[in-house]
Amino acid sequence: MKPTLCAPASTQAHSRLAGLEPVSSGDKDTLLDRRTVTRAPLLLRLAKTMVRHRIRGGDRLVEILDQLGLLDMVVQYQLGRGVGFSVPLFRPDTCWDQREVEDYERQLIHLLCRLLERLSDVVLFDCGADIGTFSALVCAESSHVARVIAFEPNPEVAAFMKHNLSQLPVPSEAVTKAAGCFMGTGHLEFPDYDSSEHARFLVPGDGPLEVVTIDSFGVRGANVAIKTDVEGGELEVLEGAAETISSARKCVVTVESNPRVAFRIRRDPVECLRFLQSLRPFNFVIAETSESVETSAPLIKDAHRPINNVIGWTE
Repeated sequence: MKPTLCAPASTQAHSRLAGLEPVSSGDKDTLLDRRTVTRAPLLLRLAKTMVRHRIRGGDRLVEILDQLGLLDMVVQYQLGRGVGFSVPLFRPDTCWDQREVEDYERQLIHLLCRLLERLSDVVLFDCGADIGTFSALVCAESSHVARVIAFEPNPEVAAFMKHNLSQLPVPSEAVTKAAGCFMGTGHLEFPDYDSSEHARFLVPGDGPLEVVTIDSFGVRGANVAIKTDVEGGELEVLEGAAETISSARKCVVTVESNPRVAFRIRRDPVECLRFLQSLRPFNFVIAETSESVETSAPLIKDAHRPINNVIGWTE
């Protein structure tokens, strides 16, 4: 996706309610059309254990269970601090046992929660929320989040995101729109190298999806955490959050560093870090390695480096 030309955030006046779809119980009946259980099926847990121990046949067993319709259900997992989290096993991208849920972005979430320990009443913006996994795990580990605003443009998972946000111990807002640097429309496309829903990226222009900015929600002067995982649109999300970041008392930001995405959009993730530093001083580390990051050189030098997450925070 080519970088989008964005007008300054201060010129983009917009009601914060325009991008909002309040969490309601109206989606619950649709969500629970499928059978809901409190534990993943034994055979799925066996298959996942085989995969983790690199025993042949684990992935094939998952395929067989799916073909037999034995995964046509929702599992209600219990996380820390009383957070409930519903996972649709029938969806390939979220066919998870509890171990997989708990391990999801574990190093990034743990480091983020450590940084939040010195803050209070944090507003968490979850951009690319999918079914709300990141928000659920952060709220399960940290008591410092006071409000969650989650963005997910994929209508197929909207009900699950809303339901999972409604189970958080803090007020939440489910925004079934894409976060970007402009107020408008667009559509999602699959990259050539990945057909999973997690890989879809926003293409601005004509389309059925609405695009909003973080700044349009009017959060000023608060402690803010922004998670960006939007398949190449991270810089645009941050540009649309410039006033929110600049005015925040303290700010923590996460940026995914994905080599395949960087090569597709022909832009290194370091551009996100440089943009943040143009707003105010930030420190950066790679969450998975705790390695400090300098903005003088690209983060990605070849397409074979692993996917990492960079986390930045203000002093």
